[in-house]
Amino acid sequence: MSTDTYAAPPLRGSGVLETTATTTSGGAHIHRRISWAAIFGGVILALAIQLVLSLLGAGIGLGTVETNAGSTPSASSLGIGAGIWWVVSSCLALAAGGYVAAWLAGVEIRFDGLLHGLVTWGIATLVTFWLLTSAIGGIIGGGFSALGSVTSAAGSGLSDAAKPIAQAAGVSPDTLRQLAEAYLQPATPDPATMSPQDAQKAIATDLVTYAGGGGEAAAAKERIIAVMAIQMKVDHDEAARRFDDGQAKLQQTRDKAVQTAKDTADASASAASRTSFAGFAVLLFGAVAAAVGGSLAVQRRLRVVAQRVVR
Repeated sequence: MSTDTYAAPPLRGSGVLETTATTTSGGAHIHRRISWAAIFGGVILALAIQLVLSLLGAGIGLGTVETNAGSTPSASSLGIGAGIWWVVSSCLALAAGGYVAAWLAGVEIRFDGLLHGLVTWGIATLVTFWLLTSAIGGIIGGGFSALGSVTSAAGSGLSDAAKPIAQAAGVSPDTLRQLAEAYLQPATPDPATMSPQDAQKAIATDLVTYAGGGGEAAAAKERIIAVMAIQMKVDHDEAARRFDDGQAKLQQTRDKAVQTAKDTADASASAASRTSFAGFAVLLFGAVAAAVGGSLAVQRRLRVVAQRVVR
C-alpha cells in the first residue's frame, strides 16, 4: 500500500478554499481543510451531552439532600462535588464534540483533526457563555454560574471594603449632616450658658478644626475641654483626661476599621484570583479534551482506510 499526502495551494485571487488530497492505492480522497458543517455538528453534540450530564449531576446531587434524616451533605461538599462533576462532564462533552467534528469533516491529517477539535471547543465555549444569560443556560452552565457568583461576591466585597475606610476618615453622611447643622445653627459662645444641644454643636465644630490640625488645633482642643468641663461638671484636668481617652478610643476604632477593610479587600481579591485560575483550568482542560477527541477521530479514520485498502 502506498499513501501520499499533499496540500493543493489555493488559486491566487480565485477565492477557492484550500483542500487536501490523500492518495492511496485504493483511490484519492479530496476534502476541504475545514468543514464548518462538521464543526457545527460537533458543537451541537457537545452542548447536548453537557446538558444531559448536567441534569444527571443535578439529580444525583439533589438526591443526597435528606433534611429529615439529617444526612444532608454540607454546602462545601456539595460545591466541591458540583465542581468536579462540571469539569468531568465538560471534558467528556467536548471530547465527543471534537471527535465528531473531525470525523464528519473527513480529515486524514492528525493536525487538521486537532484544529477541528479546538475550533469546536472555542465555539461551544462562546455559545455556553452566551446561554448563561438565558434559562437553559442556568442548567448548562451550572459550574460557570457558580464561578460567576463567587466573582460577583468578590467584587461586592471590594466595594463594601471601601465603606469602613470612608467612615473611618470621618466623611460619613451622618457626620456631614451634623456638621451642616453645626454651621447653620451656631452655638452660644459662653460654655457656662450653653444648653446640651448647643454644647454638642460647638464640640462638633471644634472637632473638625482639631482633626484638621494646623495652628487652630490647640485652641479648638481647649474650647472642647472647656465645654466638657462645664457640661460634665468636672475640673479642667479631668475633662482633658476624658478628652484624651476619647481620642485614643476613636483612633483605635479607626485603625480597627481600616484594618478590617484591608483584610476584607485582601480576602476578596484572593477569592477572585482563585476563581479566575479555576475558570482558566476548566477551559484549558476542555480545550485539551476537544483536541484529543479530534486527533483520535483522525487516527481511527486512518485505521479504517488502511483496513479497506488491505481488503
